[in-house]
Amino acid sequence: MFYELHHSANADYFRVESGEDFSFPAHIHSGFELITLQSGSMKIFLDGKKYILTPGRGILVFPNQIHAMETMRKSRHRLCIFSPKLVSSFSKARKGMTPEDALFEIPLSVADQLFSLTDADNPHLIKGALYTVCGLLDKGATYRERSQMEDEVLLFEIFSFIEQHYARDCSLEALSTALSYSYAYLSKYFKRTVGQSYNSYVNRYRIREVCDRLRNTASSILQISEECGFRSLRSMNRNFKEQMGITPAEYRRYE
Repeated sequence: MFYELHHSANADYFRVESGEDFSFPAHIHSGFELITLQSGSMKIFLDGKKYILTPGRGILVFPNQIHAMETMRKSRHRLCIFSPKLVSSFSKARKGMTPEDALFEIPLSVADQLFSLTDADNPHLIKGALYTVCGLLDKGATYRERSQMEDEVLLFEIFSFIEQHYARDCSLEALSTALSYSYAYLSKYFKRTVGQSYNSYVNRYRIREVCDRLRNTASSILQISEECGFRSLRSMNRNFKEQMGITPAEYRRYE
């Protein structure tokens, strides 16, 4: 599921990661997420707005904001996901708010200091680095009230359904029955809120699970296809090639 609750289930949750040519579909979680680049460019979709991220700048995603990342040609990224409780005074001061513009300047020295840390480091060093980042955003930001709409609850329910049923019947018809909403309403709501069709999202979710199993298990490709909810190996291969640009066998070999 792309609602990633574990990101802030613990009060001291802190994780940094880096990589190249990263793209990730629309998702939400209850922690903050800082996105920065070392090179290249990346499109960031955040609560219906599109940003172009380049080196020297950062985007701070607030808890429960829908966001997605899409690399433009090439990029080298660094991400930091952390619990709101690690910056509790900032979180309390900005509770129920989001910045009008999430893009801000972040000096390389500040980014380097933050991304040199791990969750095993002194918590005061971690909090100090995170508060510096929040302060850089805060000094130039204007904020708007973010209403907690019923729509957000519905989105969480949809993501939960996908997580629990992607390996079985995860159709929009099954979702409609489970949540007692009309098929047409859910279809339009999901496309408007997430920016892609429900079926496209489910296929992306399934391919993400396929990739994880290809990397971390010795299961056959046919078995993985069945475990991830595809009706046939041919269907899985077609979707995999469309999304990843290579076949599952090639992906396993390269990884």
